[in-house]
Order: sequence, then structure tokens, then C-alpha cells
Amino acid sequence: MYSKVQRSAAEVLGTAALVLVGPGSVVATLKLAGKVAPFTGADLLGISFAFGLVITALVYSLGKVSGCHINPAVTFALACTKRVPWGEVPLYWASQFVGAVIGALGIWAFFGATGITLGLGQTSFDTSAVSYAAAAGAELVGTGLLIFAILGIVDKRSPSDLAGVVIGGVVVAIIMVIGPVTGASLNPARAFGPELIAAIGGGPTHWVQYIPVYLLPGLAGGALAAWLYDFLAEPRIVDEPIKAAVTHPDEIEVPAIPASAVR
Repeated sequence: MYSKVQRSAAEVLGTAALVLVGPGSVVATLKLAGKVAPFTGADLLGISFAFGLVITALVYSLGKVSGCHINPAVTFALACTKRVPWGEVPLYWASQFVGAVIGALGIWAFFGATGITLGLGQTSFDTSAVSYAAAAGAELVGTGLLIFAILGIVDKRSPSDLAGVVIGGVVVAIIMVIGPVTGASLNPARAFGPELIAAIGGGPTHWVQYIPVYLLPGLAGGALAAWLYDFLAEPRIVDEPIKAAVTHPDEIEVPAIPASAVR
């Protein structure tokens, strides 16, 4: 069993690496292309692979220490379904949000004022083109699909050696669909870190979108996916009355033999 300090440090490091590489790839793409969003399909594919590959690496390197949640929605879903104690949630959440802020600071350090101008890889959506309901629904479904895949591959009945590949791959797939709608946060900490550092650096922020689109739907989507997975994956035995389940031949009554007939 790893200590709380080790698990906390793993979550801080993992979330920081996720934010540095994932949202950092957004800034790098914009800087190299000399433009601002929206992205081309090729841009989106490259960014989604940056997220997927770093998550794959983190699952294999940190999974054995903390479980590599690196996402408050994952921790919340696991707690809701009693896979982790609720007492562990504050430690994991604090570590994840601190890590996200550190990762965003790293982007700022690498790209300087340009990083702030280009948004530090923040997640947001155009309210003139996408409604709050559609954005919240996209984050709920996207996060739910991620949690569903995570629970499926870490199930003891599944080939656990493929966990990193499957989780990283599903992140790529989800970002390709949800990315153009909301930026595909799929992670409340990932959305929070760049937002906070952008505010500190004097850049544009989208705090009004954070709670109703990136925080609450992410947590709800994770919990719903965990409950749905348990409902579908838990084997159930249907008890049937014996007479309905088994057929017997009719019994033949054999008459008793009188004692006097026995010689």
C-alpha cells in the first residue's frame, strides 16, 4: 500500500503532466500555425493524440501508485460506486487541482506572454453557436464514455495490461467528437488550471462557463457511467421455481408387497 504522500504526489505530478502536454499542445499548435482557433481536422487530431499519448504513459507509470485518476470526475465516480473510500476524495481532488495549476504555470513559463494570448489551452465554447444545454450535455456524455471505458478495462475480468492503450485511445476518440463543441475538457481539473493561470496572467477567462459546463456535468457524467457499468457488468442469477425450471417424468406408484408373500 502506497502512503498518502506518495499517492498525492503521483496525482499532482500526473495531472500537471497532463495539463502541460495536453493544453500545451493546443498553444503549440496555434503558435506554429500563427493563428487562433478554430482548428483544422489535422490540428484537432494532433492535439487529441497529445492528450491520449500522455495519458497512456501516465497510466503505466503512475497507475500502480495512486490509480492514476488525474481527474476529479474519475475519483468522484469511483467513490460513488464504493471503489474508493469517500475519505480519499479530498486528498485526490486537492492534488489534482494543484497539479493542474502547476501544469498551466508550466505552459506560461514555456510560452510566456504568447501563451497567455493564445489562451493556455483553455476550454470554452461559443455561446452564439452552442447552447449551454448542448455544451453541458457534450461534457456529460464525453466524460461518461471515458469513465465507462476506464472501468471496463480495469475490471479484473479484462486484460489489464492494455489499460493505458485503451484509456489513451478513447480519449483521442472522444476529443475528435467533443473537441469542436466544448474543447473536450472531460476533466474539471484540466479546465480549472489554465483558467486560473490565464486570469493571473491578465488573459481572457470564461469562469461563467466553468461550473455549469465543465465541473458539474463532468462529475455527473462520471457517476452515471460508473453506476451504468456496474448495472451492466455485474453477473446476475435469475432464480426460477424448481417445477418451472426442471421437468420430471410422472412418478409410477408401486404397490407394497404383503409380508405374507415373502418366503
